[in-house]
Amino acid sequence: MLMKTTVTSSPSLAGTSGITLDSLRVSYHGNVVLKPLSLTIEPGEVLALIGPSGSGKTTVLRAIAGFVQPAGGRILIGDTDVTQLPPYKRGLAMVVQNYALFPHMKVEDNVAFGLRAQKQPRGLIAERVTEALKIVGMADYATRYPHQLSGGQQQRVAIARAIAVRPRGAVA
Repeated sequence: MLMKTTVTSSPSLAGTSGITLDSLRVSYHGNVVLKPLSLTIEPGEVLALIGPSGSGKTTVLRAIAGFVQPAGGRILIGDTDVTQLPPYKRGLAMVVQNYALFPHMKVEDNVAFGLRAQKQPRGLIAERVTEALKIVGMADYATRYPHQLSGGQQQRVAIARAIAVRPRGAVA
């Protein structure tokens, strides 16, 4: 089942490129785990994949992010075919199921991590961290540590970290 909605925040935070799956198919050791799937996610649109365990939801996300090689079909980000590109060349952010927050870092430092890795200027980092935390409703928790947050709050911090780097799109 697919559920779609549109994000109304600034386009740079919502993603600037649509994602298209064109007959995407995935197999592991000859076993088809994802039958051909075609769909388009417009810029700013949020898509939820809902289904039972083993139905291929995570496989779709991992294929879009570049962590699973499709057996067939294409993955387009904007007009660019990224099917054969490694994850780091796709310009996407991925929020994994366990959130992967650094326990020794405050919320604001977790959100700033990707920006620091990109060697962005301090002022820009501070601005984007503040903006991303406001968007996910976590601005008041910037100086807390992950263990001081609920699971839902940790998930929102992980989303803030993903959008702070202004990716072409985000996969969660």
